[in-house]
Amino acid sequence: MKDRHTFRLHPTDMSAPSRSQQRASARGFTLVELLAVVAMIGILSALAMVGYRKYLNSARTADAKAVIGAIRVAEESYRAETLSYLTCSSSMTDWYPAVPNGKKRHWIQPSHKQVDCWRILNVATDSPTTFGFVVIAGAPGTVPPKPYGLKNNPTWPNPTAEPYYVVQAAGDSDGDKDYALLVASSFTGEVYVENESE
Repeated sequence: MKDRHTFRLHPTDMSAPSRSQQRASARGFTLVELLAVVAMIGILSALAMVGYRKYLNSARTADAKAVIGAIRVAEESYRAETLSYLTCSSSMTDWYPAVPNGKKRHWIQPSHKQVDCWRILNVATDSPTTFGFVVIAGAPGTVPPKPYGLKNNPTWPNPTAEPYYVVQAAGDSDGDKDYALLVASSFTGEVYVENESE
């Protein structure tokens, strides 16, 4: 007959936590741990606010880009009929529907001196806009106008070989006359943007 060995566990071999471990787990978070969590929440909140502001700015300029796109389509339709583009602004600061000052305005402004010309272009917006728009056209052999307020002006032919137009939009969300500026032309399909965060 073989000997049977029995094994008994010693009380210290059991996986029960010690008293010091029980006290540490009952204590909760330390002040340093709480401060670290608060700091992380603050950093994440700051990043979220920056992202939200960028989103709002890009949404505002997206509206202006949509109107610029509509003006471009209208100018090309006008040229297809008349072989020239239409000038609806007397200067690069003759803003339509009004001078940008942070207030929203409806697109059709009967009191504006150029309203009839803008009606010929037949541009419409879905909602009021805070941007002002300018469109100036020119004949071949003339010099395109310099956009208003840009730090880095686009490079265009000088003089031009074909008819052209230049469109500029300016927005002032807080009324401080520091404009967000967008410029487009018949020379290129790009829209130049400066100071988008304004």
